[in-house]
Amino acid sequence: MVNIENSSTNKNDEWIEEAIANHYFKFYDFKNFKNIKKVGSGGFGKVFRANWKNSEQILALKSFFVLNDVTIEAIKRELILQREVDFHNNVIRFFGITKCGSVMEYADSGTLQDYLKNNFNNLTWKHKLDIAHQLACAISCLHNERIVHRDLHSGNILVHQGIIKLADFGLSKRIEETSNGKQYSKLYGIIPYVDPKRMAEQNYKLNEMSDVYSIGVLLWEISSGQRPFKNISYDIALINKIGKGSRENPIHGTPNAYVNLYTKCWDGDPASRPIISEVIDQLKEIISSIDEISENDLYNNIVHESYESHESQSTIDENSNASTIGLSRLITNEIKEYFEQEIKKVVDKLIIFIFNEEKELEESIIYNQCKIHDIEPKEILEWLLDNQYDSNHIFLLGVFNYLGIGTNVNKKKSIELYERASNYEHSVAQYYLACIYKEGKHIYRDNQKILQLLENSAEGGYLNGINMLGECHYFGIGTSVNKEKAFELFEEAANLGHHAAQYKLAKMYRNGDGVEEDDDKVFELAKKSAEGKNLDGIYMYGFCYSEGIGTNVDKEKAFELFKEASNLGHKLAKGSLAILYENGEGTEQNFDKAAELYKEIYNEGWSNLFCAIVDCSNFDNAKKDEIKKKVREKSIKLINTFVDGMDKHDKLTFHEYLALFSKPMYMINPTKAVAENYKTGEGIVRNILNVYYRSADEIKKFKN
Repeated sequence: MVNIENSSTNKNDEWIEEAIANHYFKFYDFKNFKNIKKVGSGGFGKVFRANWKNSEQILALKSFFVLNDVTIEAIKRELILQREVDFHNNVIRFFGITKCGSVMEYADSGTLQDYLKNNFNNLTWKHKLDIAHQLACAISCLHNERIVHRDLHSGNILVHQGIIKLADFGLSKRIEETSNGKQYSKLYGIIPYVDPKRMAEQNYKLNEMSDVYSIGVLLWEISSGQRPFKNISYDIALINKIGKGSRENPIHGTPNAYVNLYTKCWDGDPASRPIISEVIDQLKEIISSIDEISENDLYNNIVHESYESHESQSTIDENSNASTIGLSRLITNEIKEYFEQEIKKVVDKLIIFIFNEEKELEESIIYNQCKIHDIEPKEILEWLLDNQYDSNHIFLLGVFNYLGIGTNVNKKKSIELYERASNYEHSVAQYYLACIYKEGKHIYRDNQKILQLLENSAEGGYLNGINMLGECHYFGIGTSVNKEKAFELFEEAANLGHHAAQYKLAKMYRNGDGVEEDDDKVFELAKKSAEGKNLDGIYMYGFCYSEGIGTNVDKEKAFELFKEASNLGHKLAKGSLAILYENGEGTEQNFDKAAELYKEIYNEGWSNLFCAIVDCSNFDNAKKDEIKKKVREKSIKLINTFVDGMDKHDKLTFHEYLALFSKPMYMINPTKAVAENYKTGEGIVRNILNVYYRSADEIKKFKN
């Protein structure tokens, strides 16, 4: 069940109790709401849907993020204004209050933006005009009550069963209340919908004509089904363009009268805009004549001047540059604050994504998330640099420096930031700092530090931290080997949905490590891990089918899973797949395919071998990469020359030998080799050479 009741404060209680005592609003006991689900967020808080008692009646609950004197006054104003106009069919109904917020009518189709996105292809012009008419009537109701909305856009207009519902009066004000010349509005609306006069003149007061401007933009949006300027960034450049007269072009097939109406509404001069009653009258005329509209009356080839043509007109005189500079200077701190709030929302979502991401972070993952949220990584980076007061933001700046997102890679800086965030008990930062200590590449490996960081990370509930702490106890990193403790930690993470931990737990059940062997548990956990797309889990799931562990032997299913894991780069799966091809199990026998896979295993094994050796050298990174590339190319060329002229059977047997003797090498972790270099460097090279000589002897025997 969603918990929104704890948002209540003493200050909240005081004004609610006062409102109830004076019979201002009906009071709803929160405990009578059932099936509470979050459906969205508003300017001041979250919105939930819920059933009242055991009925099928669905209501909307609006809670509030922060309750201080300013917020409470805004809430009171919103509720009072709401109560005064909710008699109108196109205004969302206000039912009463709870101790956590207000109780409202629930809109089943979401916002107007959502409604147009989901239903636009099915809307006729009669439907579109009806929506436009309803919207104008709702604004007329506000204006008749001397209320200016000031924040009209498709994201805060709701739709319920095809009926427009005006909502969110938190920024509205009575005209008489602003007559003293003081207005501290926050531009929470979106740039294309805001009266350009407000952008150009800092002291300009949003008024009824500002609402009419927004109506003009919304009428265009209803005709197109798209956000205005959807392919342009909402930034200072767009503000300047709109200020110079740039508007969206009419959509093909739009009635001329409708185009003329919204063009008048979004006129740059407020005095030239129609009042809302005139908008309603003209919409009525268009609706009444829609059946008589012929093809020739529809907007086809009318060419409206774009921003570029406006710029070339005589109205852009020698003062244009000065005006543009003046406009830029007059852009208020409120607009800057709006954009910063939007970036903060994306940052918060990015933090949540990273917390839930099981895989190792890569540059592409972060860039993809930025693309999803339609924001440039550079914008986030600049925001983070100015907002280093929160452990989440400190950690994320560390991620950007570590991966080189929007900046150059700076591992030293990222380590400093991870350490700072870790000191604030940031569980994800503690985990990534432990990974860097374990890698031993950018900072000296410290097993005690690794253990300490992971214990703190696990205590903070981070699943990757719990899983890796299990590895510490399993392998004895910073502590003595304790398989039972490792099992407990893997089980904890696995039960919470960590797919790598599910694989490790399955492996322990398979080997009887810290627990009794249990083939059924092996199969169950391997399946869960595979379904979570864990590479080792997919391989083990295939192995269960191949060997009949916890299930019947099914070579075809094993083949599918080995192939999936092999295609994703799992080396053991590649070897198992080669065996199935060789024996014709689960697939048709194919010696060529088997030989090809054995050859790949060999090349990958020797690649890891040379990576380990080269990485232990003092060459710079460019030189190391050059050496590795040449070794791989020479290795492949040598093998191809050696097997040239052999028949299929001999080739297969030869490649089996290669795969067999390269197995110890493709199991080498180059990074680990570097980390342990000071302790075991000579031993690594000596063991590698033993494998090399043994391999050479066996191949020589085969050739002879």
